[in-house]
Amino acid sequence: MIINSSEIRNYKNRTLPYLEDMRIYYEGLNLTNAIRLGAQAKNPDGKMNSHQRRNGAEKCNDGALELEKNEAEIDACSSFEEIFEIIDRISKMKKRLGPLWSYDTALRIGFNKKLYPNTVYIQSGVKKGLKKAGIKRKGRSMPTSSFPPILNQLKPYQIENFLCVWGKQ
Repeated sequence: MIINSSEIRNYKNRTLPYLEDMRIYYEGLNLTNAIRLGAQAKNPDGKMNSHQRRNGAEKCNDGALELEKNEAEIDACSSFEEIFEIIDRISKMKKRLGPLWSYDTALRIGFNKKLYPNTVYIQSGVKKGLKKAGIKRKGRSMPTSSFPPILNQLKPYQIENFLCVWGKQ
């Protein structure tokens, strides 16, 4: 299926504002709170993000406690990819956190540090969007050049979000 401009416009009007509210919220926190709340998957309203409900509050709290021990290492990061590597390493140490928790937590902390992904990370929901668009998956992340030109108006983290939402429709 081809992604068209009305789908992008619909995404920008309906879903993107929520993602940008999340970005603004995490930008306004201090790093300690961004790490804790990001790992706990807290939305600006204080509720747990639906992506991490399967993980459960207890597992996300375990991840948060482990991440807090790495605050100095996270603080020293100068790229999203460095943040992601730390979080992914911790995710692999803890059962039931997984790749979606790793990416979402890294994105929230990246928002705080104003460090964004340079590529589009592939999660389970994104895989559905890729399949729907007829795009072959190539690893854990893909350059924006792998996607239809119509998506160039979005940043990599927004493309990830768009494909996740669009893939479910």
